[in-house]
Amino acid sequence: MSRKKQGKDKAEKANAEDEVSKNSDEYQCSGNVKIDFPSLCTLLDIEHIPAVKDRQDQINTAPSWFKPCLQVELESENPLSTKSMKISGWKVDEQIARVLHKMLPSLNQLQSLQFWQARLTDPMVSSLMSTISLCSNLRVVKLEGNPLPQQSYHVLLSQDSTLTHLSLRNNRIGDEGARLIGAALSTHRCANKNIMSLNLAFNSIGDAGSAHIAKGLRLNRTLLLLSLSNNQIGDTGAAHLAAIFGEFALTHEEVVERRKLLLEGAQSVSAAVHLIHHISQPATNTLFWQPTKQSSHTSAAISC
Repeated sequence: MSRKKQGKDKAEKANAEDEVSKNSDEYQCSGNVKIDFPSLCTLLDIEHIPAVKDRQDQINTAPSWFKPCLQVELESENPLSTKSMKISGWKVDEQIARVLHKMLPSLNQLQSLQFWQARLTDPMVSSLMSTISLCSNLRVVKLEGNPLPQQSYHVLLSQDSTLTHLSLRNNRIGDEGARLIGAALSTHRCANKNIMSLNLAFNSIGDAGSAHIAKGLRLNRTLLLLSLSNNQIGDTGAAHLAAIFGEFALTHEEVVERRKLLLEGAQSVSAAVHLIHHISQPATNTLFWQPTKQSSHTSAAISC
């Protein structure tokens, strides 16, 4: 085949892919998974489209030989009331990922999303997090049996994350992944403010990893339940974790950063008061508000 012919074929293929992508982008999701999922897969020329099945129906029927399917659970008989979605045991490729990213924000009642051995990649998880932020009621994510080469699970615990329950079981998370997760839970400057339960069971976290997680828990004030069962944590790692369950003194660096944050907060309040007075007073009597120094109450709060 001549180079000219090859170039023409590549151009035609690229044009066809652009057209397919355009059609899927223009598709308006209805919120009915049984309609939207196969429709989007068809628009993206996906050859083998997984079926959409109700989880309750699967429980009540006799098991059959395995076929990939998207399991959904409805809140009511309304087809627009999908409250949970599960992908179990089959690979989510880039095309299926595109379908999910397009469809998920339209599911207004979706509360739980689960992937089990779905072979997601690091870029897919990062992109998934941006999609989750558009799902108004999604609070529970389970990403299990899905090892990631770059261990980027921590993106699901970003400061802006609205997730309250996250399960990362059986992902071969090691000490480096634990370090990233610990930093996502809290640092001197910021902390996750929504996560309430975190399941890290059946991973490969050792003493060093547990120390990183313990450090992340120092300034986190929302996490209530943490599971680290079936890891590789010994006495040293357990001691690091036990130390943060009682009273502990802030380090010098933590004290400095806390003072900075409190001062910034005081300045923000002063600026707001200044604005209120400025709006309420005539233009000729503009009030200039000078931020005050840190009060003794702030120092007392730091020492507590």
